[in-house]
Amino acid sequence: MLTDSENDIQMSLDEFIMIRDFIHEKSGIYFAENKMYLVKNRLMKRMSELGIKNIRDYFYHVKYDVSLKEFNQLMNLVTTNETSFFRNEPQLLSFSEEVLPMLVKEKLSTGEPKTLKIWSAGCSSGEEPYTLAIMLLGKMFLTPGWNLEILANDISENVLQKARKGEYSGITLRNVKPAILNRYFTKAEEMYRINAEVKGLVKFFHMNLNEARRMNMMAGVDVIFFRNVMIYFSDEVKKQIIRGFYNSLKPGGYLYIGHSETLHGLSKAFKLVYFKNALVYRKEIQNAERETSRTAVTGMATSKTGADGGAKRAIDLLNNIKPMSTVNK
Repeated sequence: MLTDSENDIQMSLDEFIMIRDFIHEKSGIYFAENKMYLVKNRLMKRMSELGIKNIRDYFYHVKYDVSLKEFNQLMNLVTTNETSFFRNEPQLLSFSEEVLPMLVKEKLSTGEPKTLKIWSAGCSSGEEPYTLAIMLLGKMFLTPGWNLEILANDISENVLQKARKGEYSGITLRNVKPAILNRYFTKAEEMYRINAEVKGLVKFFHMNLNEARRMNMMAGVDVIFFRNVMIYFSDEVKKQIIRGFYNSLKPGGYLYIGHSETLHGLSKAFKLVYFKNALVYRKEIQNAERETSRTAVTGMATSKTGADGGAKRAIDLLNNIKPMSTVNK
C-alpha cells in the first residue's frame, strides 16, 4: 500500500487496479502495475483540491460525474505531454521532401481536387501540427488554389487550450531555426506567439481515439501523424485505433508513427515504405479501388457543398459531441 504522510492518502493495489481499469475502459490508456506510484502522485494534488482523502471515494466521484468534467481533469493528470517543434527531423524531412511532393504530383496528374488533409492524432500542446503547417507554408509548389487543412486532436482539454493559444517558450523551441522563428512567430515578452497564417491551417478539437463513433467521422485524410503515442495504449486498443486510421486514410495515404514504434503484430493492412529519410506506413490500394476512389473524389468536388463543406461539417459534429459520453452503469 502506498501512503503519503503529508496528505494522508493511501492507495492499495486493488484501488490502483480499479482506477487503472476505469481509465483503460474509457480512454484506452493503460498503466502497468509499475506505474502505481506515478498514478498516485498525479492524483494527490487533485484529491486535496476536492477535499477527498480516500482513493475509492475519488473513483466514485469520477465515475458518476455525468458532466464528465472530472474525467477530463483525470485525463489531464495522467497523460504526459512532452513534445517540441520539429521533433524527429528525419521523419519530417521524409514528409516534406518525399511524401508531400508525391501526393501533390498524383493529385495534379489524376485531376483530383487540390486538397491536402493531414491529421495530427494526439497533438498535445500543438507543436507538431504547427510544425506541419509551417512546413506546408514553406513549399513553393503549393501555389494559390490549394486547400490545406491540418486536423489536430487530443484527449486533454488543458493542452488543447494551450495549443489554441499558440504561445511557446523554452525547450520546446530548441529545434526551431532563427529564420523560421522570425518568419512564423511573433515575440511577445518572454514568449513566442504563432502567426495567424500558421494558426489558420490548424483545427484543434477534443477527441478520444478510443471512441469508434468519433473515429468513423474522420475521412479523406492524406497523411496521419501518430508519433510517440502508442506507448500509452493496450495492444487491443492500439489495433482498434490503427483500424480507424486505415479507414480514415484515402487509398494510398500515409501513416507516421514514432521512429521506435512498429505496427508489427497490430496490423497487416499497411505496407512499410522505405524512404531516404525514414520508414513510413502506406495504405495499400488495388487498381480497382484506385479508380473507384478517383471517381468518388471527383464527385465530391462537384457536389453542392464541396470538399470544404464536408470537412467543416465533420469538425462541427466532432466539436458538438460531448467527449466520453458513455458513463459506466
